[in-house]
Amino acid sequence: MTACPKSAVNAGQPFWAAVGGPTPTALRLGLFDPLFNSARLYGIARWGPGTGAMLAAAASRHPLRAAIVDDFGSMTYRDLDRSASNLAAYLRRAMPRGSVGVLCRNHRGFLLAQVGIERAGHDVVMLSTALPAGRLVEVVERENIKVLIADTEFLPLIDECGFSDKPAGHAEPSGTPRRERPLLLVADGSGEGSLQPFSRGLSWIASPSRRAGVVLLTSGTTGVPKGARRANKAPGPEAYSILEQLPYQVGDVYHIASPLFHAWGLSQSTIALSTASTLILHRKFDAEVVIDLLESRALDVLAVVPLMLRRILFAAADADDAGRVLHSPRIVASSGNVLSGDLALEWMDRFGDRLFNLYGSTETGMGTIARPADMRVAPGTVGRAPRGVTLSILDPDGMPLPPGQTGAIYLSSAMQFSGYSDGSDRTRFGSLMETNDLGYLDDRGLLHVNGRAGDMIVTGGENVFPSAVEEALERVFGVEAACVVGLPHDDYGQVVVAFVVAREGVRLEAERLRRALVEDLPSYMVPREFRFVEALPMTTTGKVIRHQLAVLGQAERL
Repeated sequence: MTACPKSAVNAGQPFWAAVGGPTPTALRLGLFDPLFNSARLYGIARWGPGTGAMLAAAASRHPLRAAIVDDFGSMTYRDLDRSASNLAAYLRRAMPRGSVGVLCRNHRGFLLAQVGIERAGHDVVMLSTALPAGRLVEVVERENIKVLIADTEFLPLIDECGFSDKPAGHAEPSGTPRRERPLLLVADGSGEGSLQPFSRGLSWIASPSRRAGVVLLTSGTTGVPKGARRANKAPGPEAYSILEQLPYQVGDVYHIASPLFHAWGLSQSTIALSTASTLILHRKFDAEVVIDLLESRALDVLAVVPLMLRRILFAAADADDAGRVLHSPRIVASSGNVLSGDLALEWMDRFGDRLFNLYGSTETGMGTIARPADMRVAPGTVGRAPRGVTLSILDPDGMPLPPGQTGAIYLSSAMQFSGYSDGSDRTRFGSLMETNDLGYLDDRGLLHVNGRAGDMIVTGGENVFPSAVEEALERVFGVEAACVVGLPHDDYGQVVVAFVVAREGVRLEAERLRRALVEDLPSYMVPREFRFVEALPMTTTGKVIRHQLAVLGQAERL
């Protein structure tokens, strides 16, 4: 078990209030700027701890600085702050109860909605842009969503949900109960019924009577996503420890390529607003957009999921061939999925040792951080637990395991969620919460994640972690992506099957892949079958939807 030292931060006290002196971290975060700190304290007194308070502080200290640059242009901190308060005043009048759902891509409307809902005192539900109509209906009902703030592209999806303008439970002549239609605001539209009118004027609004919460949908790949509830509260020692290890600064320029509705993207936007930084947002990830930003030297911080790193590297190779000069941001932060050691090294070899790999989950919050030096000595590691976080590798009875032994990964910190919307919870041993991942600590105390507990393949009595086979496959020339699963087999229980995506213009053959793998892997880990597919089914955060793979591709058996 890795236990981190206790902090001097008292419960509910802003983390900067406990900083003992003008350390380099405190100075670059503006924690000794008296005007910024006064604005932060006033914001917390006015709105409570949360994003709303941090936006108010940034707007007070840097009112004319660009908060967001997106497809609509530039929006200052003052304008974003006023628009959020106007939206909050409207929501107070429009809905005395219930929560508000946000169904948006990455643009100003998302952050305006998030802060406005929080200031209104309502819970905000971050909805995945990949939800089909049936799942959206179930989430709207379960989370008691009374207002939907959605992009124009999702209006047909909402119509498909079959909501009724009649009260909930009202039966149609057929006897089928209809679902009450939430009030709808268009996030990226103009005119009445959109967020655009809230940019005009300034509505006075009292402090919220209740502290709003955030509901994040889990990124699981089966069934209806659960709602993980989080309370807005003052950041604790683990938050400051993360800011110590990643060199964020006041006034940085960010590009958050990962979806804002996911815990990873949301955490990065919160840090950006807390440091009065500028967010460059694009609705969807586009590697060419990132290449343009890297060429322009515009970026200080790039936040991605690992799949995006690989696509940026492909685009960078084309840029190199064209003679374009690319510059690395000061921070490239990756999370949300497994970052392979090979990919981490390839990125750092191309763009320098400025890559950070963060590990955690929607439920546990951030758990570990791997710095560039960690990944140089132990490629594939997710690093160490920061101060304020406790990490342990446990056996099935909840007993700690020594370094080198694989077990269940458990985390404990003040960042843990407060439970699922349906009243269920994650397995806990005391304050430790399961992550549903398996892994081990090496002799340096660095954590290595083998994969999800449910993804492990048992073939002929041998345990196979898919990530090890996938990483070996992706080292083979011509392989763009790979996913390995276990399919039923009468004799072995399961057999290892690989789904492979070839790079454009490359023809792959099963025998060539097998010959490459037998040099790296034990025979029981080498796939018995290869299926070549055009693309892998993925979630919006780059996780492969493994249960959809069995019906894909033409098999080449060996």
